[in-house]
Amino acid sequence: MYNLWLLLVCLVTVPAMAYAHLRLPFHTPDRRHLRVARIVLLATGAGFGWIMARIYGLATELNPVLIFISGVALVHVPAACVLFLKGREQP
Repeated sequence: MYNLWLLLVCLVTVPAMAYAHLRLPFHTPDRRHLRVARIVLLATGAGFGWIMARIYGLATELNPVLIFISGVALVHVPAACVLFLKGREQP
């Protein structure tokens, strides 16, 4: 049952991750900054997802793959919110 809730979290956060990476080029000055921003987001997400999958995957009966995906995508949600708000203030 909890795997269904985790799947719902994935279905909400993965589009936020995609939105963040699609909007990044519009808010970064050059390709170098864009590359750094994407590497930081993906590395932080992968680290957080891996740690959560290791901890909760072993301690619970949740699917470790869903835990990893939701962890990676969850890190991108604040960035997606900031990029959405920055896009709203530009004419």
